[in-house]
Amino acid sequence: MKNKKLLVTASAVLASISLLVSSTPASATVTSFGKWSNRTQTMYIATSSANSTAWSSGAAKWKSNTNFNVSTKLGTSSIYYAYDVNDSSVTWDGICTYTTRSGIITKATLQLNTYYTNQSKYTSSIKAGVTGHEVGHSLGLNHTSAVETSSIMYPNTFNSDGTPARSVNPSSSDISVVNNLYPVLPTATATGVGSKGDGVYLHASWSVGYKNKEELTKAADLVVKGTVSKEKGSKFGKKGDYSTYSTEVNVEISEVLKGDPAQEGQNITVSQMGGTDGEVTVYSDSSTHLRKNQEIMLFLREVNGDTYIPINEDDSIFVNEGGSFKNIASKKELE
Repeated sequence: MKNKKLLVTASAVLASISLLVSSTPASATVTSFGKWSNRTQTMYIATSSANSTAWSSGAAKWKSNTNFNVSTKLGTSSIYYAYDVNDSSVTWDGICTYTTRSGIITKATLQLNTYYTNQSKYTSSIKAGVTGHEVGHSLGLNHTSAVETSSIMYPNTFNSDGTPARSVNPSSSDISVVNNLYPVLPTATATGVGSKGDGVYLHASWSVGYKNKEELTKAADLVVKGTVSKEKGSKFGKKGDYSTYSTEVNVEISEVLKGDPAQEGQNITVSQMGGTDGEVTVYSDSSTHLRKNQEIMLFLREVNGDTYIPINEDDSIFVNEGGSFKNIASKKELE
């Protein structure tokens, strides 16, 4: 299908836009959103996982360097569980789904996406860095900003040129934050931390990060300006499989900057992470859901037919505010 499209040249795209790309807003140093009530936990790894060594190595990075005493064991668990998936319809190579109640983590599920991690550039060290990153989320750590590449909690695994983007080991600040969350001699009552409300949250590791307009445009299947014409609501692949929960909108295209010019004036479906099954609401830390009548510019990856995802979620969504397109999360301006 893609090969049949008449593509606008990349040079035309780059001549028409000026873009500042930034990861989802985060602190320069790692911050926390919650903590377990007990610093000793067992993370179970699916017996079917071909990456059990990577999972064990990722957990060991924290057990060896911090007060959090996380051990690993093959098996299943409804509380703390790690397993592999293969999903070409996303741009993340790892994800952590966690549940918090009053700042206390009550459940964490971690996934490694073998669609990416089976690629040759994912050495055993890089894969252990991805699993270590997701274990870091499961301990209560947020992402760091684009300037803090020494942290294992940096959001991207690779740069667009294929070079590693993040450290594969916890930094001194990562270790310090975890040790403050989990002192060796805890208080009698476990007290929650962080500002998140109760709920289920998704926190992803992006396979590739994009630093400027050229990189993001090159990675996109479709770059458009348009207006959100309809909020379609939530979808999910399987109830309880929270990483598959999404929220969809229709976007009426006013201008095609890269892709098939014949799509101008048509509606496409844009799917963002996070949604509800009517009982449980899942929030994606990287996603600000679009609303009807917003005028937007999107950098999109095609997943099937007329359904697209924004590359790395908020990183590739820009909203017209007072005549200027600004990133939906960072508020950096699209000139």
